Amino acid sequence: MNVLDQLYRLQDRLRFVLSRQKERETIPAELVEVDGAYKEKVETLNQLRARLVEAERECRRAEAELTDLREKHKKYQTQLRNVQSSREYGAVLNEIDGVDRLIRTTEDRVLALEEEIEGARKDLTQRQESLPVETEEHEDKLKDWRVAQRGIDEELASAQEEITRLEAEIAPRERAEFRRLMEKKGGLAIVKVVGGSCSACHVKIRPAAIQTLKAGREITYCDSCKRILYYDHQGS
Repeated sequence: MNVLDQLYRLQDRLRFVLSRQKERETIPAELVEVDGAYKEKVETLNQLRARLVEAERECRRAEAELTDLREKHKKYQTQLRNVQSSREYGAVLNEIDGVDRLIRTTEDRVLALEEEIEGARKDLTQRQESLPVETEEHEDKLKDWRVAQRGIDEELASAQEEITRLEAEIAPRERAEFRRLMEKKGGLAIVKVVGGSCSACHVKIRPAAIQTLKAGREITYCDSCKRILYYDHQGS
């Protein structure tokens, strides 16, 4: 196997891996709705759990604010008993009224959060209890696809081993040039010559280049698209 054979095979294996990986991650059409419904349940559970944590945090913060407000209310009550003039008395009363409003608002907020937390805990408990059964049912519906995924995993592992071997056998300079073209040319760095033309851009190949390709001793590029050309002796 010469370097062109190796590069062509390497590209084939790389494209195979990309294709099979995509296939592995693509849920079959008949299972999309089933998988979507399950994922929605899991996402709802995660959102509920996150909201419960946040609500508990908000409740603790509101309770701390309520404690501070009640202390402030006591302080103003003490000041009210020690004022020396009607003007000071009125000013302290205004402060007390303002704190009273804040206390009522904060108490309402704490109560609402406590009710939300209680409901969320009950809902979360029910969902967590039912999730294992739902997960088992979900996996049972997807079992044939999981088997197919494991088969693809085996194919990918074998292909990756071959890719590693081929890359080790190809000289660093040719390997680097191949990788550069793979990135630049949309994953198609080396292309077959078909009917005397480049199979990518369909431009005729010079006869001298064809002879060089048949010898298989050096890398030759398409004059038009600048991809590496490959002459398949068996297919040509």
